[in-house]
Amino acid sequence: MAGATLSRLMRRQLTLFLPPDQRAVVEPIRQRLDPRQHAVIQAHVTLCRDGELVHWEVISQRLASLGEISITMQFGEPQVLPDGCVLLRPTHGAEQYQHLRQSILGSSANVHGAHITLLHPRNAAGVSYNLAEIAPALAGLTATFRTIAVIEQYGSAPWLVQQEFGAAI
Repeated sequence: MAGATLSRLMRRQLTLFLPPDQRAVVEPIRQRLDPRQHAVIQAHVTLCRDGELVHWEVISQRLASLGEISITMQFGEPQVLPDGCVLLRPTHGAEQYQHLRQSILGSSANVHGAHITLLHPRNAAGVSYNLAEIAPALAGLTATFRTIAVIEQYGSAPWLVQQEFGAAI
C-alpha cells in the first residue's frame, strides 16, 4: 500500500531545460510573475507529461537509442490564456518538437503544443503584470535544446533531474 501511495505522489516528465543564456533572460521574469513555480522548476519546455510515460521501460529504451539531439525553437510574444496562464509559444521549431515526441512516444503520439510557462494558471490569481514591459526582453528568444532531462517531483517538492539523454554529457 505504501508503494502505491508513493507512486501517486511521484510525477515524472521529460523536459527540455532552457540553455543558460536564454535562462538568464527568462528566469527573472518568471521569478517576478510566478515565484512559486520558479521555486520548483527552472524555465523549460515540457516534452512529455507524466500520463504519457506509462510504458516507461519502452520509453527509456527509445531515449537511450536517440543519440545526440538538437532542436532549435524561436518563441513569439507572450500570450495570456483565459485561465491566467502567461506563456511563450514557438514560432519556429514546433515540427522538430513534435518529431522528437513521436521518436519517444511512438508515431501515434498526441500533438502537444510546445511552450515556456511564465505564469502558471494555478498561481495566476491576483498577479499583476504589464505585457508591454515583459515582451521586449523576450522578443525573438531562440533556444537550441541538446538534452532531454528525466525529472521527477514528489508531492509539491521541487522537480529533480534523475537522468539526461541527448548531448554528450
